[in-house]
Amino acid sequence: MRVTFIYPDLLEGAAWRGYYYSGIGILAAVLKQAGHQATLLHVTQPIGRTAFLERLEERLSPYGPRLVGFSITSNMVPFLREWSAWIKERWPDAWIIAGGVHPTLVPEETLALPHVDLVCVGEGEGAIVELAEALESGRSPSGIRNLWWKRPDGTIERNPLRPLVDLDTLPFPDRALYDYPNLHHERLGEATMMVSRGCPYRCTYCCNEALREVYRGLGRPVRFRSVPLVIAELRKVLEDYPFIRRFVFDDDILPLRREWFREFAARYAAEIGRPFACNLRPNLADEEVVELLRQAGCDEVRFGIESGNDAVRNGLLRRELGREEIVRAFELCHRAGIKVFSFNIVGFPGETVEQMLDTVKLNAVVRADVTRVTIFYPYPRTPLHRLSQEMGLLTDRIVTDYATDTVLGFDKIHRNRVVFIRRYFPLLARLYRLVRRLPRPFERALDAFLSARWTVVTLFYAANKLYDWVRGNPVLDRWAMAFRRRVFG
Repeated sequence: MRVTFIYPDLLEGAAWRGYYYSGIGILAAVLKQAGHQATLLHVTQPIGRTAFLERLEERLSPYGPRLVGFSITSNMVPFLREWSAWIKERWPDAWIIAGGVHPTLVPEETLALPHVDLVCVGEGEGAIVELAEALESGRSPSGIRNLWWKRPDGTIERNPLRPLVDLDTLPFPDRALYDYPNLHHERLGEATMMVSRGCPYRCTYCCNEALREVYRGLGRPVRFRSVPLVIAELRKVLEDYPFIRRFVFDDDILPLRREWFREFAARYAAEIGRPFACNLRPNLADEEVVELLRQAGCDEVRFGIESGNDAVRNGLLRRELGREEIVRAFELCHRAGIKVFSFNIVGFPGETVEQMLDTVKLNAVVRADVTRVTIFYPYPRTPLHRLSQEMGLLTDRIVTDYATDTVLGFDKIHRNRVVFIRRYFPLLARLYRLVRRLPRPFERALDAFLSARWTVVTLFYAANKLYDWVRGNPVLDRWAMAFRRRVFG
């Protein structure tokens, strides 16, 4: 049987070509291992009904049952709602299943969408194979663990979850499913890797704590693939795609388990020898870990600052990270000659413009080589989603990325501030780095200027309009992306 996956991957910019997502790659691999076929419709730019259905028809099975699987996060639900309606209008007998973080956290809400037939709760490798086999043999999807099914009479069958999968039992993901050489990282000679699942921390904006509740009693939610299999997958990527010069590990925290990471660092340096980037939590960055990273060939470490304001970071976000820990982690990497990348978020419920500027300033203090900034999005079943609801900030505004706007119901002035600071964050960090060399009154003057209401109405508004115009033009967008990479990393 042929299963067609749909991956909505629309971020800002007319030149965007999409990310590689290993989750779909692994689902395709387990299907092929079981004798089925898998295709992918990877949507990276806005698309109309006619073009969507034409592209989908090229990938669907021409005969027999049609199974279409969506992998979605919460901000992609509008695409699921619209595109599933188009599919059912064209192919009324098609089966539509939704999986990913959002359906796992709110399966009832997802299955309430009129054209969604099934929801996969949790990991889908076993469920997708059993579902394909059931539909191919003409059976209903009844009784398949991890699946919730909307029966023909409208009632819902809620099946229990299976134990969490041993990552070593999974095949390597099917990268050929994508237009792989032309993806965001891959077109730059970088291959994205995921060798673990889960995170043990309890940050209030993140879904990991809610996922641990879903998986309670089913096994260890934080798991790593064994080092020999990681090395084997890296070798296969280099063999299949000789243009790859560097690896980017998207795991939440690659050096989380010290013994595992010691083995990985030694074997990676000896057998792979390519530069790589990885994520690391500042409190875990000590001399040994940074030295292991350096010896293994790591050329970029990515730290989550998220907020530079202590009250926001440790009170609101529950990050449990002192300012000194963050500064020290960055300094250790600088001394080791490793480039440092920071993750930041603006637009939290209750966050003031002064607190957002504290995040800019901390990036100036730690001298982050590259900054990535997103606008807060309230994921269901997280503490900050509940807080946003209690504060009356949740709206029906459709925001399908983490860059262009806030979904929260801020007033127009604060909304423009959030968007401006997100868009011009690298420039502002450079500006504060320069101002820090001057007497203290200069920094206070810059704070006052950026916080002033009239600045929002004039400068911020005009700058945001210019940004929208550039990002909406494919040629200008490519130039802007190249300029940003060259100047800001």
